[in-house]
Amino acid sequence: MWSIRDEWKKHRAFREVWVGYLLGAAYLLFSLIQYWRYGFPSLWFEIQQDIYLYGNTLTAFLIVMGLPRLMCCEQEYGTVHTIRASERGTFLVWRSKSLFAVGYCATVVAIIGTVSLLFHGGLIGFRDALAPVSESQTFSGELPPLSNLTYCIVQYGFLFLGAVYFAGFVLLAAQITQRTTLTIFLCGGVYLALLGCAAVIPFSIQDIQQPFTLMDLPFLLLQSVSFAAFMSQQNFSHLFIRQWNDIWKPVALVILLSGLEFGASWRLWRRRARA
Repeated sequence: MWSIRDEWKKHRAFREVWVGYLLGAAYLLFSLIQYWRYGFPSLWFEIQQDIYLYGNTLTAFLIVMGLPRLMCCEQEYGTVHTIRASERGTFLVWRSKSLFAVGYCATVVAIIGTVSLLFHGGLIGFRDALAPVSESQTFSGELPPLSNLTYCIVQYGFLFLGAVYFAGFVLLAAQITQRTTLTIFLCGGVYLALLGCAAVIPFSIQDIQQPFTLMDLPFLLLQSVSFAAFMSQQNFSHLFIRQWNDIWKPVALVILLSGLEFGASWRLWRRRARA
């Protein structure tokens, strides 16, 4: 617990983190003002689109701005030798950084989700908040057996899983580059590229049932493991034929992929400590 608090203290000292916070707050405020200017959401179905419109991009931006120096600070500040002073220091520091990253993702998603739901739900007086879901862009056929408000909260839970997956990639990239600025531009560029790919070429498992060629396979595989697709909710529905009963499959997949990332991060961290 104390070591995680130490990571939080270091995190607060990074200048780019506060720049990210200010820009993120401005972007969130701008998005909410657009709703205010161009009409209130009249249905919970429209409120569900918050993640597609700004929630996923804002979360990714804050992860890119807030986490890279977490893995680079000891190398950049010349204090990496302090990690090796203790026999278990290498593991304890890596564990603290990883747990802090997961907690950071949870905090970011919770703040964005709470502000969005309070703002948009408040505009309609939370009318039908506890009524069953009647319409969903994400799932077809059988709708989730949840209330409108609960389903929106579950969506932010999916966003959290995608955020942890992306955070694992950012931490791994930071360990490889050992440069904060390079990691920020690299991870930001990769996320935008995957987001653009998902928008232009929306492949899914459903496409296998249609005319399908080997030329399409790389795009399908890329989309299936894309953290941008998980954060925008696409892989929680399109990956397994848009059925709510199959939701455990993409959840298990994103947890597995995140575990592989953090496992690779630990192996690389331990190898550098022994060097």
